[in-house]
Amino acid sequence: MTNLPRTFHPDPEAPPYRLDQRSPYRVKSDFRVDFTNGGHIEAKDFIFDIEGDHVTPERLAEMIVSALNLLRAGPVTISSMQIVRRGEHQDRDPAAVPNPVEG
Repeated sequence: MTNLPRTFHPDPEAPPYRLDQRSPYRVKSDFRVDFTNGGHIEAKDFIFDIEGDHVTPERLAEMIVSALNLLRAGPVTISSMQIVRRGEHQDRDPAAVPNPVEG
């Protein structure tokens, strides 16, 4: 998406995000959420399942707030977003579990 970064104020009445692990499409994004009571969180290469092969940045901001259950979310800044097919990035292999340190 070329017109990023952009900041959005998600609609609190927006439909909730629903995880669908059967979806062939995902959106990979970098974002920052500022909280109304101070502080923020940032994410890089965060992935959400999406319906179809398109999602607007406005809807992505709503999905972020909903999926992460961010009750005091303020503005959401989307720095990047890219639609990817499941398996076209680093989600093919299961997450690695670190070995415990032997003592």
